[in-house]
Amino acid sequence: MSSVVLLARPATGVAWTGVAGRMMAFLDYFAGVFTLLSLTAVVTCGLAATDRLVLTPRLRVAVQSVHRASAVAALGFLAIHITVKVIERHAAPQTAVVPFTGGAALAVSLGTLAADLLVLITATGVLRGRFAGRRPWLWRVLHSTAYVCWPVSLAHGLTAGRKAHAWVFWGYGVCGALVALALLGRALSYVGRHRSLNRRRRGAKAYRPAAVRPAAPAALAARSATGVRPNAWAARSTAPPAARRSARSAGVPGRPKHTARPAPRPLSLARPGSSE
Repeated sequence: MSSVVLLARPATGVAWTGVAGRMMAFLDYFAGVFTLLSLTAVVTCGLAATDRLVLTPRLRVAVQSVHRASAVAALGFLAIHITVKVIERHAAPQTAVVPFTGGAALAVSLGTLAADLLVLITATGVLRGRFAGRRPWLWRVLHSTAYVCWPVSLAHGLTAGRKAHAWVFWGYGVCGALVALALLGRALSYVGRHRSLNRRRRGAKAYRPAAVRPAAPAALAARSATGVRPNAWAARSTAPPAARRSARSAGVPGRPKHTARPAPRPLSLARPGSSE
């Protein structure tokens, strides 16, 4: 029995070594691809979350959630990608942090620059509340470096390492088309929002208050002096026809129709023995 265990242990060790080797090869080949796909989702969702022409507020909140989740995924794949490259000695440890050091090639340094920008973007997204009340313009400038990080990472993926296959170029083309579509939607939303704002401003400038009738200030002055609302229509109703016409031209209101009530009928009692 002991001999069987001793024979099984080397076989198990070889199996685990083979699994670990295949896993490292898979991560070496696809961790950078997953990082670029996640970064594409970050940029696309970040652009789409600002749309107010097509998306409802609930959909914008959902897109923002996908934007944050994609940023976390991109950061995780980036850490795996850097760790695998350092373990396999494809890059020096200092090259993974500071670009253009350790004799690294231009393509590798572009990847380091994109990694630093991705960390900066994620940090500004987490600390957004710190910039909201003090310097919102600084947050926009720092967070907008995603527009630089994405093409730099794309150039790194196409030039660094082994020669890319045809499906890789097609995949990068799809990523570029998605980002271009999101940029177009962002531009259309910006133009539409500014058009509506300019329309509101023109409407506010074109508005003019109604002219005050000449009799209104006099009526208000009489009311403030006596404390009783002047009954202009009663004075007009008792005036002669010429005065009524002049009052009508001056803007004095006439007697309201709802105030014209019929005269009360006289009360009569029925006589005894009558048919009433």
